[in-house]
Amino acid sequence: MDQLQLLWQFQELEQEINRQKQNLQKIPSIHEHRQEKEKFTHFQQMLKEKEEDLNSLKRELRRKELELQTITASLKEMDKKLYSGEVRNVKELENLEKNVQTKKKEISDLEDEIIHMMEKSEQDAAEISRLKKTEEEKSKTLQQLMVKARNDLAKAQENLEQLNDKHGELLQTIDESLLNRYRELSKRTPGGRCISLVKKGFCGICNVSLPSSFKGYLLTPGKLVYCENCGSLLVYGD
Repeated sequence: MDQLQLLWQFQELEQEINRQKQNLQKIPSIHEHRQEKEKFTHFQQMLKEKEEDLNSLKRELRRKELELQTITASLKEMDKKLYSGEVRNVKELENLEKNVQTKKKEISDLEDEIIHMMEKSEQDAAEISRLKKTEEEKSKTLQQLMVKARNDLAKAQENLEQLNDKHGELLQTIDESLLNRYRELSKRTPGGRCISLVKKGFCGICNVSLPSSFKGYLLTPGKLVYCENCGSLLVYGD
């Protein structure tokens, strides 16, 4: 194969390698795994906060129950003192009766509060149980996404390695002076494509129709011909 045609193949191979390198950062399954992992982390944090709230509620419930026990015991002592005849002073009896009524009100309020807290505790525990099942499902899904992402990445890396191997092999077949010329041109060209494959008389890069005389130039061994419009090095492709 002609050296210029090999050079064009070399350029296209480098373009493909660059595309593959960029695609390594955009593999859909990897992006999806990252997104789902972030969502899963937020979900776990939310679940942890709910568990902490439930534990706090249980501690408060236990404190209220102990408080109820203390007030109930105190009320029994007051009732005993009130009806034992131990207190005979009218003023003291009135104060004692007021204290008894106050304690009964405190007990009633505490019982209502404890019942409410117990109901909420049961509801929260049921919700956490449901969320833990959801967590297991999400964890399995995330694991499957991770496996797919790793497989897709491995395939992409393997494909890139094969392209690099071809690149190395092709590099050995092209004249050094042509490679140097290609490097110089590619630095000045947006995107690096500076070798144009001519087909049916059109420049393969800017798509401009070339003069008919160019065909003869292109077929002349060792002659370098450039597109008058885009400056690309022309290679006969027909």
